[in-house]
Amino acid sequence: MTSRTTTRPAPRAAILPFLFLFVLPATLPSQDAPAARLPPAGIQSNLQLERKLLALDLVSYRQARTKEQAAREQVTAAMQRLDQALGGDSLALATLESLFDGLSTARATASTAADQVDWEVRRLQERMRRISFLEGEASGQTLREASVAGRWEVLLSPGNQTGSLNLQLNGTAITGTYALQGGTSGSVRGTVTGTRLQLELLNAAGDLESTWNGGYDPASQRMGGTWLATELAGGQPAQGAWSATRTGAAN
Repeated sequence: MTSRTTTRPAPRAAILPFLFLFVLPATLPSQDAPAARLPPAGIQSNLQLERKLLALDLVSYRQARTKEQAAREQVTAAMQRLDQALGGDSLALATLESLFDGLSTARATASTAADQVDWEVRRLQERMRRISFLEGEASGQTLREASVAGRWEVLLSPGNQTGSLNLQLNGTAITGTYALQGGTSGSVRGTVTGTRLQLELLNAAGDLESTWNGGYDPASQRMGGTWLATELAGGQPAQGAWSATRTGAAN
């Protein structure tokens, strides 16, 4: 007679740790990968959401605190009933056991309520940490956007000539490069005072080609003003207007 062996399935509890080992690496971000930076709209949206959730967390905390206070009052009341019974002339064992069971139940309820309050406080702490982080990101984003440093798409008139600026800022000193439609390119130097700026565009040989004066609006992320050519090419305008829109951070 051939004996048959039955293979019993591994308990689910024994399988879960092995599944966790496979799943965990896929869910954790790579330490070598740079942290993704949220766009300004994403930062503000997340900040608003976290503040709304903080308000709800505060409501939950108050509710948990009210329950904890009520549970503590129940412990006090149960203790008073026990003291009163033990202070009498006679006390039945069943009564003592009942009163003590009531006290134990009240204490357990109070302990659970206290644990809930602790959990609510920890959640508030974590929420406030996230809000603090997002506020720092928003503040840093504002500082970055308040600078003229970055890449700009340019439009010159008359003629609707397009181009680009790539600017860096060191204090009030502006440096960078430019490239205009038609192949003209070179370096940029200038200064910024508040939201007023002056740019000088130099050709590849280092000669001054034109001077741009204007202003910068951090709210709209736009610049604009007037330009004046230093040397006039045949048939080219000597002056005009310019505008620029930010397209990204400086290279």
